[in-house]
Amino acid sequence: MNNIDTSAMKKFNLPAMGQMGIVVTDIHQAIGHYTTLLNIRPWYRASIVKSDIHYGGKPVDLELDIAVGYSGSLQFELIQVLRGDTNIYTDLINTRGQGIHHIGFVVSNISERIETFKKLGLHPIQHGTLETKGKAITRFAYFDTLDQFGYITEMIQTTLWGINVGMSRGMMKVGRVMGDVDIIVAK
Repeated sequence: MNNIDTSAMKKFNLPAMGQMGIVVTDIHQAIGHYTTLLNIRPWYRASIVKSDIHYGGKPVDLELDIAVGYSGSLQFELIQVLRGDTNIYTDLINTRGQGIHHIGFVVSNISERIETFKKLGLHPIQHGTLETKGKAITRFAYFDTLDQFGYITEMIQTTLWGINVGMSRGMMKVGRVMGDVDIIVAK
């Protein structure tokens, strides 16, 4: 990590950090670990039925297992690649092994935010859309901000029926009621 000019962060006008992303090789083992280490429970898994993901500007075939849990209002996201093409997560696994991958910011207008980053010379490394069976749509984009901030930045926007709903613990509970989200218990 280079000397980071923290004043550069102001240009990005980011909201408070909303997510810590962690890439893992065994999601069930990781849930047990982080449940004990950080006292996070419960863990939630959305029923993703459709995805459109691009890495390096090209579409990739990718199957992921994603679990999220909360410590206060901060979401911890565990990501396991089940199969697929080379992607931003396998890059980490192949170079450093599992661990902290990104810091996420929940935004309300992701297209506008992506354009702001592009104007500042940063282009998405990987971006895409995930859709759940309950029709929640999550759009995301990862940016290589290692030199600027010391970490990969993800911007995330989740909508339900076109309404921005964020990714709070409360929305996970709504997803449970709608049958769109399952609870995962540590083994």
